[in-house]
Amino acid sequence: MTELFALRQLVERTFRALSARQQAIVETLRRELVKTGFEVERIRPDTLLWQVSYGVALKLILYSLIERQLSLPSLSGLTVDELEAAFREAYEVSRLQALRPSWIDSCFSLIDAELRSSLQEAIKAVERTPADTLGQLYEELIPQEERRRLGEFYTPKPIAEFMVKWAVKGLSDSILDPCVGSGTFLIEALYRLEALGRTTCEASSQLYGVDINPLAVLMTTINILRRAPNARPHILLADFLKMSPLTVLTMGFNRAAFDAIVCNPPYTRHHELLPSYKEEIARIVEAEAGEPVSRLSSIYLYFFIHAHSFLKEGGRLAFITPSEWMEADYGIALRRFLAKRMQVEAIVLFREDALAFPGVLTRACITLASRGRPSKHTLLVKLRSWPSASELIEAIEREEERDYEWGRVRSCSLMNIDPTTKWTPIFEAPTARAIPGFMTELASLARISRGIATGANEFFTLSEAEVIRYGIEREYLRPVIAGSRYLRGYDFTRTDWEELRNEGKKVYLLWCHKRKEELRNTFVLRYIERGEREGVNKRYLTSHRLVWYWVERRDVPDAFMVYMFRGNLRFVYNRAGVYALNTLHCVYFNEEVKGDEISVKAVLAYLNSSPAFELASKVLRVYGGGMCKLEPKEAEKVPCINPLSIPTTWRESLAALFDELCLAARRSRADEEEVRRILDFEVKRLLSTK
Repeated sequence: MTELFALRQLVERTFRALSARQQAIVETLRRELVKTGFEVERIRPDTLLWQVSYGVALKLILYSLIERQLSLPSLSGLTVDELEAAFREAYEVSRLQALRPSWIDSCFSLIDAELRSSLQEAIKAVERTPADTLGQLYEELIPQEERRRLGEFYTPKPIAEFMVKWAVKGLSDSILDPCVGSGTFLIEALYRLEALGRTTCEASSQLYGVDINPLAVLMTTINILRRAPNARPHILLADFLKMSPLTVLTMGFNRAAFDAIVCNPPYTRHHELLPSYKEEIARIVEAEAGEPVSRLSSIYLYFFIHAHSFLKEGGRLAFITPSEWMEADYGIALRRFLAKRMQVEAIVLFREDALAFPGVLTRACITLASRGRPSKHTLLVKLRSWPSASELIEAIEREEERDYEWGRVRSCSLMNIDPTTKWTPIFEAPTARAIPGFMTELASLARISRGIATGANEFFTLSEAEVIRYGIEREYLRPVIAGSRYLRGYDFTRTDWEELRNEGKKVYLLWCHKRKEELRNTFVLRYIERGEREGVNKRYLTSHRLVWYWVERRDVPDAFMVYMFRGNLRFVYNRAGVYALNTLHCVYFNEEVKGDEISVKAVLAYLNSSPAFELASKVLRVYGGGMCKLEPKEAEKVPCINPLSIPTTWRESLAALFDELCLAARRSRADEEEVRRILDFEVKRLLSTK
């Protein structure tokens, strides 16, 4: 987009200037950012530099937008000291929180006249660009894996339009976005209020936003001022999770409760948060929910429950989040909260293979609810494609169970659904399919657990060349498979393992369970001491072991389970007798099944069939793009044939088909698909027997 060129150029030139002092800047930024509750050591240094470079550019642009209106000193010709003083004055005069000193200001001393000379072109570019452009540029500058770590994904305009149109009903409605990002929802709310009859200035006074990230506060403030130059947006630089209806009045808001709350909260997972911060916000939300909240919860769950406190009675809430809360154990608290404490009008679930956020494998859902008595009926909308905002709202307001070209609407009572069960299956029409008597749960046949977590795979796994280089004695090594990418079919043989070894892959696991005093004059001791010099012993998992290099002792698994997959379940026979890291799940059959290889193969044949996947759908977690996930406890609940309860001929037939499947997968994709077709047919025949 040509309009972005000048702004991108300004950011890139700032980045180059800051790179010369990267170490000092990064140390300063990390000291400031740790206050936000994130594990900042995980954030890459270049990501921090891009963020602060972007922040510098935005702050310069915001200053220029209000410079004449507030009779502020002109940016042109200011020295560094004068520039910093000008920003302090701008904040004091305007009281815009976007101009409040933050970690961005730590780098103003590096802003020279050459950079400021690029400012006017950047301002013109911003004035010409659509509302989402600042957020789009941020997404271009910050790598997706880093934004995923921080949980930052900006809402596409059609989705924001629908959510705002549903939530904002009256021309006097006040609207809060507790995690503003680039301001997409508030800009849509501005348009919505104008359509209802408000002037731009009046509408802007009804918009409220909060964000802990000064970049987000800057983006939103600039986007609003571009449309309402005389406005003074109520955009707070604060941690919403630490705010309360009592404190917001002292922080800059002129109200404590809102008619509408519309939000795309951060999707940050719990392990990206500092333990102390996670505990603090969990206790706040537990007091509001009236029950314990899992410390494994992603941060969006806290936003969801906490936002309820800021709604007026009858106020409307629209949240777009991952659908995982409807399936994961940590979502139980939210499922119970919605069913017992809110009037949930509708839950809109995106299709399994549809991505609400481009490139992000997160299956999304939109929850539409009000503060009031629990709903007797909630509409469950499962989308096949995205309709217009008007079509979707009309379907929800009609409250009819029916099929549309773009999806299906059905109704249920959340109060009558057990919150400890998964909610995604309730979007499907109930079936009366009978389950044959020879079916059982996989848990009655096998135990499933995660593979071995080393805490430092690069140290604990070695290639043949590394074993030779360090001279590690073979008695302290075990064969291992490091991930699903090395599983090329439905069985993993010794030959497969040897091929990986010959290719230079890491196929050995350090397996030493002796104390250092027992290892005198050994090469493995030298390798362990090398790890200590490199700080491997101080990592989280290693530092919590009795002896840091003692990985957990396990039996060799009978099979592996790929726990992130598309399409069918995938179980792989471990013919090689190797261990697995926690990038795979391990299957341990009970003695009765394990003692009969025909039974083992029959079970594996069934589990790799399409009918098995269909029956497992009730326990799967489904993400965007059709990606599925099975955790060990969920996998143990997968319906499975009991090989000892079916006729011998069926058992032998399935075992033979499994052998054929293994061979076919090594020959060609076409051969594999042909055997799978036969396997699916035979499994369906078996399941149809009485």
